Amino acid sequence: MSNINEDEIKKHVKDKDTWLRFVYLVVFGFAFYLSIVVTFATSIFQFLAKLFGGHSFAVLADFGSNLATYQAQVTRFLTFSSDEKPFPFAPFPAKEEAPPGL
Repeated sequence: MSNINEDEIKKHVKDKDTWLRFVYLVVFGFAFYLSIVVTFATSIFQFLAKLFGGHSFAVLADFGSNLATYQAQVTRFLTFSSDEKPFPFAPFPAKEEAPPGL
């Protein structure tokens, strides 16, 4: 750790932007948890549709892809890889072409 004196530490601890980021972390952490529950429910529904109907639903598959993109956006924000706040502060991800190899 670099040589940080007590005044610098106090300055960082009192920084309102840092504490606001903490509030966002809690909110988006909860949103991420809910998105995992929705992912699981969607996958169970898709499994049952395939089991009893012979095919899954393309609309739900697209939703699942969008949800995965949202989860990636939330993860990047939670880990400080990005400062861009995901949905609801930005549009919910729309279906995009998958990157090569995925």
